[in-house]
Amino acid sequence: MATAVGPDIVTEGLVLALDAASTRSYSGSGTTWKDLSGNGNDHTITNSPTFSNGAFTINETQSFTRSSMPTTQTNCTVLLFYKTTDTQELWVRGNSGSYYIAAAYGNVNYYHDNSGGPTYYIDTVAKSHPRDDRDGNYHMWEAKNVNFSAWNQLNWFGYGSSWNMNGTVAFIAIYDRALTAAESTQNYNALKNRFDI
Repeated sequence: MATAVGPDIVTEGLVLALDAASTRSYSGSGTTWKDLSGNGNDHTITNSPTFSNGAFTINETQSFTRSSMPTTQTNCTVLLFYKTTDTQELWVRGNSGSYYIAAAYGNVNYYHDNSGGPTYYIDTVAKSHPRDDRDGNYHMWEAKNVNFSAWNQLNWFGYGSSWNMNGTVAFIAIYDRALTAAESTQNYNALKNRFDI
């Protein structure tokens, strides 16, 4: 059975946990966003996003990067809490412009490259596109069965030009396995009150 630590998120298979609201993860200043998973996968904060109320606001010039991968498993889960009204976004880029997940614009469904065939979820509900949830409110965004086996770096929300999302990012996590529906619900219930969902 998966173990959990406050606030009762699933920790089995957790290889990256960046939590802007935790002073252990981000002190409020500096360019390092520390990994709370215990694996040392700290990220570099690029171009000084605005930090306020336990979250980073980015405006198409900022991102969070790591020059090595926390996992190269083939069935990973990516979990984020962020909010945006931007109509074009891409969650994370890998080695180059042809390695990415969760690209979408306008009413187009999510798409990806060199990352297997992820299934996307918003607030634990499987959805192929994010158009109705770019509403300026926090949501829990997930991609399951992500294949990171060929990736060698992470660049969150930093792809290039208008693909770099405008929004507010509070939490990023990666698991080296596909979470079950029950585990996703556990994470959602553990964190949703913090984000007024």
